[in-house]
Order: sequence, then structure tokens, then C-alpha cells
Amino acid sequence: MGASFLKKDQLDKAFYAFKEGLRADPENAELWFQVGVVLSKQERHRDAIKMYRNALKFDPENSNAQLQLGIALHEVGMYKEAIIVFNRLIENQPYICQAWMYRGSCLTAKEQYKDALGDLEEAIDCGLSQVEIWVLKGYCFEQLGDYQESIDAYQTATDIAPDDPMPFFGLAGSLIHIGENEQGVDSLKAAIRKDPEFADAWNLLGDLHADMGELESATDAYQHVLKLQPWNIEVRFTHALLKAELSNDADGVTDILNQIIHEGQETPGYYNSHGLALLHMKKYESAIQAFEHAVRLEPENTSYWHNHGAALYKLKRYNDAAKSFQKALHLSPGNVNSWIGLGMVGYKLYDYTRAINAFIQATKRNPKKANVWILLGDAQYERGSCREAVNSYDKALELEPENTVAWNQRGVVLRSLGSHTDALTSFEHAARQSDDKPDTWVNHAVTSFEIGEYGSTISSFEKACKIGPIPIDSWRIYLNALAYQNDHQKLIRVAERYLERFGDDDEVSFLVGVSYYKLTQYEGAVRKFSETLAKDQSNVEAHYWYGLTLLAIGRYAEAIHEFEQVEDNQPDDYQAWFSHAKALIALGQHQKAEFILKHSIQISDTEYDSRYLLGSIQSSQNQNADALLSLTRALELNPGNNPALILKAEIEMKTGSYQQACQSYEQISGPDADRYTILHGHASALYQTGQFKEAYTKVQRLLTRNEKDVDLWMLKADIERSLRLFEEASLSLLEASRFSPADLKLSGIIGVVLFEAGHYKDAVRYLEKALSHDPENGELWKKKAETLEMLRNFWQAADAYQEAVRILPEEPGLIKKQGLTLYAAGRCELAIPVFESYLNSTPDDTDIWEKKGKALFKQGDFDQSSVAFAHAVDLKGSDPGLLIRYARSLSRSGRYEEALHPLDTILTLQPDNPEAWKMKADAEIACGRKDEAAHAVGEALKQFPEDPALLFSHARSLYDNCMYDEARDAILKVLDIVPESSEPRALLAELLWLTADHEAAVETYNQILEEDDENARAWFLKGDALQNLGRFEEAAQAHERAFALGGDSSVGLMLSRKMRYLQLSKSSK
Repeated sequence: MGASFLKKDQLDKAFYAFKEGLRADPENAELWFQVGVVLSKQERHRDAIKMYRNALKFDPENSNAQLQLGIALHEVGMYKEAIIVFNRLIENQPYICQAWMYRGSCLTAKEQYKDALGDLEEAIDCGLSQVEIWVLKGYCFEQLGDYQESIDAYQTATDIAPDDPMPFFGLAGSLIHIGENEQGVDSLKAAIRKDPEFADAWNLLGDLHADMGELESATDAYQHVLKLQPWNIEVRFTHALLKAELSNDADGVTDILNQIIHEGQETPGYYNSHGLALLHMKKYESAIQAFEHAVRLEPENTSYWHNHGAALYKLKRYNDAAKSFQKALHLSPGNVNSWIGLGMVGYKLYDYTRAINAFIQATKRNPKKANVWILLGDAQYERGSCREAVNSYDKALELEPENTVAWNQRGVVLRSLGSHTDALTSFEHAARQSDDKPDTWVNHAVTSFEIGEYGSTISSFEKACKIGPIPIDSWRIYLNALAYQNDHQKLIRVAERYLERFGDDDEVSFLVGVSYYKLTQYEGAVRKFSETLAKDQSNVEAHYWYGLTLLAIGRYAEAIHEFEQVEDNQPDDYQAWFSHAKALIALGQHQKAEFILKHSIQISDTEYDSRYLLGSIQSSQNQNADALLSLTRALELNPGNNPALILKAEIEMKTGSYQQACQSYEQISGPDADRYTILHGHASALYQTGQFKEAYTKVQRLLTRNEKDVDLWMLKADIERSLRLFEEASLSLLEASRFSPADLKLSGIIGVVLFEAGHYKDAVRYLEKALSHDPENGELWKKKAETLEMLRNFWQAADAYQEAVRILPEEPGLIKKQGLTLYAAGRCELAIPVFESYLNSTPDDTDIWEKKGKALFKQGDFDQSSVAFAHAVDLKGSDPGLLIRYARSLSRSGRYEEALHPLDTILTLQPDNPEAWKMKADAEIACGRKDEAAHAVGEALKQFPEDPALLFSHARSLYDNCMYDEARDAILKVLDIVPESSEPRALLAELLWLTADHEAAVETYNQILEEDDENARAWFLKGDALQNLGRFEEAAQAHERAFALGGDSSVGLMLSRKMRYLQLSKSSK
């Protein structure tokens, strides 16, 4: 029944129904809980608390009862008890979202803002999105000073509940904290639109308008508050004061103050209030009299003595004021205002230590008073305690982050400490808060000037000028800033206004002269500097700038005189020495200029211009190493400076430092990097360092600009040659010759490139053309010789080498080439003396010793050939080919025993060398060592059983050892392999004849004689075989033919051999 009433919101009926139930069942926890819910709805929260506690008595785990108990405790302000309930509930059931929200609200009320924010975030994460959560978040962030987060939270709340005034009210407060007063006004007006009777919003709006100086709007807002809250005395008096202020009714103000403080009675309080009114109206003498009445009537009143001191202070009676403040402090040592007054007196009397001590006492008693920290900082600054002063201003700014005075004074002190960047930041803060006085922008301008930020200096001074007048010294800084910023036209205009306002000024007149110079209006500059120097010859700066002007218009001797005036007065002025050197250079006095420049650099080694100019002078005098050192230093001082990089690259190219030149060219930037001469130089450097592709790209790009540049075509040809693009290189050179037909050297270069391209005949033609104009060019003769050599025209090549040798006798390699071409031409008799001439100067050339040995061998001078080969062997060592030739020359000269040594060496290196084995066999036979010869041939045949030469040697060895049958088998095998070989056939014929196989012998000799009809030996032995066959007529003809050819002395030996063979054959039978 009760639940039904509760659903219908019939709370009284529900209450009585649940109470009836409890009479029947007093321990029913649910009924106790429902009674509590009814009471909560009726906002009878204290009664509801009892009901929820009864419910929990009978059902301690009832989470609904716990939640509602916590909410009820929250509603009656029992936050500590509510937090205990929510802690227990959250610990057991953390998913109950409202528990997080209400605990967050309780923590907010307890000023535990960080913990509260944690709970509110949990509630949001849990899924709650009520506007109350976001308002609470905004309030917590605001109290923690995190205004941006606060603003974000309030704005979320306004999005959730756009018709709820509270989020807008909270948002306004946070906006006001960050100085966004206009936005704060907008938010308050939004809150008031939602709820026009929102008195707190009207009140805050009035305060905000008043702070912004909008007194009429403030008065209107306070009027609305009074309509809603007519009992609000504070607002009423504030409203009255504002109205009096707006009407300039000073008397009215005094009346109101008297009403508030004194209620119109003639008491000490009245005199005090009257004094305050008079003090407000700046009637200080009268105020003092009023305060004296007050302290006479009530001498123990601290406030009266303090006010008395304040009035005396206003009249600059500082010592009397100090006594009154001290009396007040004697009565009440904790009186902050009197400590402040005492400090102000000390400051005015320049007793800064006394002032500091007083202000410190004030800050101890009220550390949250920003203006006291500012006063303390001012006194500390004046005493020179700048760091302490900054700390004091920082304390003030912690309390009032937008305090203009604190920011401005902080900037002044930081500037004195050299912390110009921080100082500028402070001045900018100050200027953002208040722009009604020029001082802050003047300070900003002076600070910017001191660190060389002249643009900022100018901007700041101009802002200051718009606000109010600035001091004369500041004008001079402004003019200097314009000069440094090179805004010379403006400087001249401002200077004219300055001179009109303040009269003649030598410094300003000098600055105008400098501006004329900078604008290249040299006549005006000469006039101004002359005027300045006519008034003051000791003005060193005027001498210097006058010298610069004279230098610019070419009056060099006069300029030098002016620079010398500077040097005499300021010998360490490196700029004067530098400009002096420039004038000397203009007069062509380079050595003296170099001396002057070096002196300038001794004074200041950090000036780029001096180093660069010195490098230029040194370069002009071919002092390249010194010039490079100067330019390197210049670039250390001014990295990436194009003129220095260009000159450095040119010198590096001239001295062959191509890699360094590439690096210099690569660092050149801007339009200079695309200049024709720079690209050309860079391409040359890249070529010289082997970066051919990169160089080629630049050359092709340049040729599109100027296709008639002969040097560029020649560079392109050089690159193409390096890339082995000889065809392209020859075409490039032909293009070069087309644009420079009178350049006779090009023919020679074209000839060389055509040679490299393999066009030897064309190359010869161009080389001969070049030699016709330059017959003493040894390099061209050498290249012609090489070309003829490639054409295998060795005879003419040798002649060309001979000409080259005549012109270039210091190149022994040419003699070598001459000898080799003579040898290649088959003119060994001419090559040999050339080789000898070459070997006299180059005795260690193995190849030429070997080549000489070959030439001598071909000439049949085997002894000298072996000598030459011996030299080659000594130099080259165990080269099998060379050793074979050496052994062959020894054998041909009959020195078989000596030939065996190189042959054995070969066979050690190459055991399978058939030629060595054959030659060894021949040498062994020649030395009478038939067994060794047979062994040699046998060893070779093991390696190469089918080698006809070895088989033939083997057959010869068998023949020499009278093993004729075996020899015949071996020679037949040779003929199977090389049937057309004549020498093995001749040996076979002899073997057939010796073994009395006369028919086969006759047939074989017929084959031999078909090829060689004049072989006397073959005719004779054929005749002997025919005789043995009984064919006497044929035998007689053969013998006659043999005798007609002169016979053969070896036939007798052959007959002896045959007889012995036949005898042995007969005995064996």
C-alpha cells in the first residue's frame, strides 16, 4: 500500500502506510528504508537519517539504505559522517555511481579538492553525466587554481544543461580569474537570462563592472541586487558611494562614510571618519587636525595613530609620520598597515634597510597582501639586493598574477641582473594588464635595445609615444635603434622632429650623418660630419664615419687621415684599422694594407671582414697557403659566406686541392650557387676528384646557357674521356675547334682522343697536323708512335719514337718503346742496340732483357742471346717460358750441359712440360747420356702418350741405342698421329733400310723424294736398297743422283750401323 502511494507521490499517505507496517513488524528493514525515502522526498533529511540507520540495523548490507543514508548526511552538511558511509559502500560495491558523485561532493565541501576530482572522474567513468558533477569539477579546479580545466568543466556543464544558470555563474568566476573579464560579463549575463532573480550573479556582475571602470553599469547591477535583497547593507553602501563618485559629490562621499562609521556622533570615531573623508579629498592639513582630535580623545587606538601617520606622510613630513606609525605599532605590533607605512617612510628617507625590515614584518603578518611584497621588492632593489627583489615581486605575482606594477618592477630588476629575456617577458605581462602609462613600454624598449633587438625597441617606443610623452634620453635610444635597424629615412624624419622639440643636439646630428651615409647620400653625410667635427674635433666616432664617407666617394688619402685620427685616440679600434686597410688597397698599397689588416686582426680576431679582406690581398699576391688560412678563419667566423667560399674554392683549384674545392663549392648557397662561373668551377673540381657523372651533369647544364664556351667543351671532353666515352669526347673537341678554329693545340688533343676512341687513322691525321705546327712536341710524337703501333705500322712507329726520344731524352720509356717497335717490325739488328741503350739506364727491366734475347736468337747470335736470357732469369726468377728460351739458346750455342739446369728447374715447376722433356732428352743425348735421354722421353710419354714430338724423341732415343725394331714401332705410331710429318718419315725410311726391309724402304724413300728431290742422303740409301733387291739399273741412277747432289758424309756411318745390325741379327739366329 505504502509503495503504491509513494509511486503516486502521495507522500503523507505513504508515510502513514509504512508506519502502520512497522507497528506490525518493527524489525522490517525495508519498511524502515521506505519511511526514510518518504522523509527524504519531504526534505526532512535529519528524520530520514534515523530511518536509514534503523534499516541498516536490521539489514547491515542493504546498499540502497547505505546510499540514501550517505545522501541524507550530505544534505544536512554532515560531510565527515557521509564520507564514512560512502567509503564503506564503495569498498564493497564500487559500481554504485552515485556513491562516487556524493562522496566527491562531500570532499569538495571539506576542501579536499584533489580527492574530490578523483571521485567525480570515477562517477563520470561509471556513466553519470549530471550537470552537478561538471559544476563540482569546475569548482574544484577553480579552487586549485587550474582555471583552464575549470573553464572546460563549466563549459561541459553548460552543454549538458544550457538552461541551468549555475554553470554559467561558475564559468564567469573562472574567466575572471584568468583576466577574461569581458567573457566573464557575457557568462554572468547568460546566467541572469536563465534566472533574472539570481542575486549573486547580479552582485558579481556589479563588482566586475566596477573593476573594469564601468561605474554606471556597476551601479545598475547593484540596483538589481537591492531589489532582490533590500537588506544587503554592504551593497547598499557600495551603491551609494558609486553614485556619489559618479556625481563628483565629495561631500556626499564624506557623509556616507560618516554614516557608516560614526553614525553622526561627535566621538573619536567621528573625528577619525571625518579625517578619512578629508584624507580622501586630499585635504591633508585638515585631516591631520581631525586625527589629532581622535588620538587625544582615544590615545590607545591603533587605527587613529596609523591614520595620523598616513596624513603626515601625504604632506611629506616623513619623520613625524614615522613616529605615528611607531606609536601605532607600540600599541599593536601586528598592525600590518602601520608596518607598511613605516616601510614607506624609510623608503622616502633612502633608509632602505629600515624600509626592508618594516616590509618584512608586514609580510610576516599578512603574506597575502601583494602590494606589500611589491614595496619590499622596490626597497630591496634600491639597496642592490636584486635577487631578493625578484623573489619579492614573484611573491606578489603569486598572489596577483596580473599585477602590472609587480611585473614592471620585476622587469626593471631583471634587466639590471642581465636577465634581459626574462625582463622583456615581465614588461610584456605588465603591458598586457595596463596600457595607460608609457613607462612599461619605455622599459621594454630600453631592455630590447640593450640586447640588440632593435626592431622590438622601435616598436615599444612607438607604443609608448602613443600613450604619453617619453624622456629625452629615451628619444636618443629610439634614434639609435632606428640607426641599428637601418631605418634611416625614418631616423632622419624623427631626428628633425626631435631637433624642433629639444633644439640642437650633437649626438642626434651625428646619427643623421650616419643615416645619410647608409642611404648613400654622401654629400649630406659629409655636411653633417663636417658640422659635428667643427664643433668637436675630439669626436672619434665622427672621424670614423667621416672616413667611411670619404672612402665611399673615392677621397682615399683624406679617408686615411680620418682613420689615423681614430687610431691615435683609440688604438684598439679594429674597425678603423680595417677601413684604413681598405683605403690603402684602393691606392694599390697592398703590402702596407696587409700589415694594417694584420694589426686589426691582432686587436680583434673575431671579425669576418678583416679575415676575408686579408685573404683577398694574400691571394692577389699568390700567397695561397696564407690566403687559405685567412679564408678558413673567416668562414669559422661567418659560416656559409658566399664571397669567402668562392675565393677559397678558386684558390683551392689553383693549388690543386680539388677535394677541398668541391666542399667549398657545395657550401655556396643562394643565387651565387647558380652563377655560370661557380658551376663551371664546381664542375672542374668534380672532374678532378673523379666525380665524373656529377661533373658531366653540370657541364651539360652550362652548355645550354653558352654553347660557344670552348673551355666548357674541352672540360666535357675530359669528363667523357674519364668515363671512356671516347667517341663523345672526340665530338666535344670537334665542337670546341669549331668555335676556336685558330687554336692549333686542339688538333693534337683531338688526335689523342681519336686514338682513345680507336680511330687510329684519323688520329694519325690530326696528330700530323698538330706536329706540322709544333714539330718539337715530344708528347705528340709519342702519341703518334703509339697510334702507328696500334695500326701495326711498326717501322713508322719506331721513327716516331725516335723523334720523341730526341725531344724527351729524359724519358727512357720512349727508348724502350722504340726498341719494341723495331723488334715488332722484324728489324732485330736495329732493335738490339736500342735495347742496349735502354738497358744502360734501366738495367732491371726483365722484359727488355728477354726481348733482347729473342732478337739475338733470331739473329743467330745464340751466345749473346743466352747472356740476355740469363739476365732476365736473374731478375724474373722461375718463369717457365723464359727458362725454355734460355735453355734453347744454350742448346743452340752447343752448351747442352748448361741447358740442363734451366730445364730441370722447369720440370720441377711443371713436371708435365713436354717441350722441356724433349729438350732435356736432346741435351742428354748431346751430352752422350742416352739412358738419361731415354728416361726423359719416357717420363714425358707417361704424361702425354700421344704427343708426337715425344714419341718421335722416343723413337730417336731407341734408334740411337740401336733398338731399331722398337724404334720402327714407335715411329710408325708417330706417323699414325701426324702422317704428313717429314722428319719421322725420314727416320722410318732409315730404320727400314737398316733392318733390310728393302721394299718398304724404297717405297718410303720415294715418298720422301716426292717432297724433297734434292735430298742426297735419301737418293743414296734408296739406291742401296734397290741394289739389295737386285734392281741394279735403278740403284745406279739413284747413286748417280746422290753424287750429283754432292753426296752425304754421314752415309758411311749409316753403312757401319747397318753392318753391325745385320751381324747381330745373324748371330742371334
